[in-house]
Amino acid sequence: MAAELEWLVDEPAQTKPVMVVALEGLFDAADAATTAVRLMKETAFKVEPLARIDPEEFFNFQDRRPEVRMNDSGRRVIDWPITEVAHVDRMGAKHPLVVVDGVEPHLRWRSFARHLVDVAHACQAGLVVTLGAMVGLAPHTRPLGVVGSSTNAELARMFGLGRPSYEGPTGLVGALHDALDQAGVPVISLRVSVPHYVPGPPNPEATRSLLKRFELITGIITDHEELDEAAAAWRERVDTAVAGDDDLKNYVAQLERQIDEADDLLPTGDDLATQFEAFLRDPWK
Repeated sequence: MAAELEWLVDEPAQTKPVMVVALEGLFDAADAATTAVRLMKETAFKVEPLARIDPEEFFNFQDRRPEVRMNDSGRRVIDWPITEVAHVDRMGAKHPLVVVDGVEPHLRWRSFARHLVDVAHACQAGLVVTLGAMVGLAPHTRPLGVVGSSTNAELARMFGLGRPSYEGPTGLVGALHDALDQAGVPVISLRVSVPHYVPGPPNPEATRSLLKRFELITGIITDHEELDEAAAAWRERVDTAVAGDDDLKNYVAQLERQIDEADDLLPTGDDLATQFEAFLRDPWK
């Protein structure tokens, strides 16, 4: 029987890379998070596949069916929901980057999370960052806010993050954070709020916001500015739709007032860069 976690290289170890994780599913509204990590791969100087997690024991394929397509050679192939791990070499990056992207599994979350912990250990990750997107009370007319949090008080203090306080049903990302915490692997959650009245993909504004915050914390250049034009076009389309509905227009104005009155003070880029370098030299244990 093939191993569920299949390594594609003999020596996956890097030098304290940042490992970023995004999975399609409940925690990926408008596909904002998976689009973010896939853009980092698509615009990279080099992408080296490191490992993959076989989907066979993790999915109910009646709920998440594989897709059949014709490849460039005219051959019929089936695409399964495989989770892929790759070393991504980005121009000008101060730190190595390992990207994990795939689909949130239906089954055996603890086993799946343990596989990702094994990946973090094998790659000697200095920090794991999960990217997510949730529908919320966010007006499309303002930059979409990104909430950052960590269960570790010192890590949260260093990077100006919150402490998670949610209690109730959780998902695979919650199980993964718990597994990483128990394994002593530093982990941060970054999640963008997507307007609940425009929940569908694509949402370049949400993706840009995630990439910008990820870059601010890690110093890894994400080229988020390349989404400026697409984000502006998305906002114009939503503006047009909202303008034709007086009730929705008034509701958006109410959300704008709430956002404009809120305090959202983030550390400066220079401050975060200094903190991040200090953290990788002496990581939290």
